[in-house]
Amino acid sequence: MMKATPDLNLPWDLSEWAGMVQLCAWVEEGVGGLDWGNPELGTWLQAHPDVQPQVLLSVLTLAYALGMYDAEEIENACYNQPAFQNLRGKFPPPRAAQLSRFRRENRGLLKYCLFELFKRAFKERFETTGALIPAGIRKHLLESSVARLDIARQMGRGSDSL
Repeated sequence: MMKATPDLNLPWDLSEWAGMVQLCAWVEEGVGGLDWGNPELGTWLQAHPDVQPQVLLSVLTLAYALGMYDAEEIENACYNQPAFQNLRGKFPPPRAAQLSRFRRENRGLLKYCLFELFKRAFKERFETTGALIPAGIRKHLLESSVARLDIARQMGRGSDSL
């Protein structure tokens, strides 16, 4: 009798693999681990006090991991869903236009954060926390990150033309 092979496909809604509290903790850990002390970033933030890049990056990373791509839907989630409310903390909910602009200008950061989140979820799901992820699976997780960003970009283009 053959042993059943686990499904290695990444679900569109990552909450099928991990709870929302866990996903939020991983997002916060990943985003918090970036170099936010960079002097150029500090100068830019002083010139743009209304922008909270950590909040925007966290919110968009979680949204894309959950299969949520429309900026207005994400904005609504920041008002109505506890996970998104916790990620934004004391800051006001980001507007759809802010989210759209941020994702256009920071695709590389979003790809990195999604990829790291997907790797973390994969390791937990398949109990390989200390092991390296095989190259083929890493490639699949990276391609999944890019695919989600492409979907969000296409949805953003569609809403811009309305």
